[in-house]
Amino acid sequence: MQITDMLLTNKNARPGTRIVPKGLVIHWTANEKKGADAIANRNYFNKPTTEASAHYIVDGRQIVRCLPENEMGYHVGAKSYKPDAIKRLSSYPNNCTIGIEMCVNADGDFAKTYQQTVQLAADILKRYGWGVDRLWRHYDITGKNCPAYFVGDDYARKYTGLTAQQAWAKFKADVQAALRPNPQTAQAPVDKVSIEINGKRLAASGYLKDGVSWLPVRAVAEAVGGKVEWCAATRQVTVNGQDVTETIESGVAYAPARELAAVFGLQVAWNQAAKTVELSTGRA
Repeated sequence: MQITDMLLTNKNARPGTRIVPKGLVIHWTANEKKGADAIANRNYFNKPTTEASAHYIVDGRQIVRCLPENEMGYHVGAKSYKPDAIKRLSSYPNNCTIGIEMCVNADGDFAKTYQQTVQLAADILKRYGWGVDRLWRHYDITGKNCPAYFVGDDYARKYTGLTAQQAWAKFKADVQAALRPNPQTAQAPVDKVSIEINGKRLAASGYLKDGVSWLPVRAVAEAVGGKVEWCAATRQVTVNGQDVTETIESGVAYAPARELAAVFGLQVAWNQAAKTVELSTGRA
């Protein structure tokens, strides 16, 4: 995935206001004319008379970045907003969302635009530790028919061959698949490892895979007074509020020993002879 930086200089479209993103909004350019690609739309945003913008514009050939993700764009402004958007985002969702525009120019390749948007959306969600529940259509926030192929059946069938509901569900599923391309189920442990914390052996054990020791997250957390949370919607484990790289084996979440040690502020050592991961607080 290649991103070309063409940051806006038009102050009417780029106010420079800092934001803390809470969600990702998908749009379409609604311009089906030839030549209405990512650069053309970026140049439109950059006209001094334009008071609209988005963070990214995607066509079949490239992704253009118009705004840093921590700056506000003008992509979901409206006189009124849907109650759920106000509840989950803010009373002015421009101040907490990242916007992606998808091109539909007649001389473009929408299938490639779609795939690039899926990859970009997955990349953004992963970097922020979000799940697909943080994906929004422009429609979901203001009621605008945008992106039309994720809102209205006629455009949906034209571009995707599906109903709008099916097309939006497929987009989210495709992003989820790109977000976690491999099943989060470990293969049968090849080499079992023991766990000691401050010299005390745990009843639970981990396993060694490709030179990495994977430890049962909850067992280690409970032994050191940590907090583990599980989000069923995103299938993400957090430890002490931090995301960790996890894999699921027989319903048990495992994470790399060094990641867990870093989260809990523990020292970690590997005893090869005993095949034991030794964790310690560094205190006598």
